[in-house]
Amino acid sequence: EASLASGIPLEQIAKTLVFVDQDSKPLIAVVRADSTVSRHKLESSSHTKSVRIASDDVAEKVTGYPTGGIAPLGHKRKLPVYLDEKVLANEYVWCGGGTRTRLVKLKVKDIVGLVSPQICDISAP
Repeated sequence: EASLASGIPLEQIAKTLVFVDQDSKPLIAVVRADSTVSRHKLESSSHTKSVRIASDDVAEKVTGYPTGGIAPLGHKRKLPVYLDEKVLANEYVWCGGGTRTRLVKLKVKDIVGLVSPQICDISAP
C-alpha cells in the first residue's frame, strides 16, 4: 500500500511488525516491504517456541503507534527488535511515521544505533 501511494520502491520501505511469543510477550520484526516475515526464522532468532502476529490492539498498546504506522524505533515500551539483514542493503529506508498515512526516511545506521536490534535472517521472499 505504502509503495503504491508514495511511488517508493518496495525494497526501500521497511515494515515494522509486532509479534507475540507463546507467553504473549511482544517482539518487533523489521523487514523490507518486498519480503514477509518467516515465522520459523523469527522463532529461531528469538529463541521462542512459537510466534504469531499481534492483534492491532496489542501492537498499538506496546508501541504507541497504530498498525500500518509503526516505526522501528520510539516505542512506548522497550521491546526486542529483530532486523532482517536485507534491510542493511539500503543506506536509507522509508518506514512507518506514526500514522497509517505517513512515512519517514531514516538512515539504516541510525536505526541500528538507536535500537540495537538483533540483525538476522528473518525474511521469506
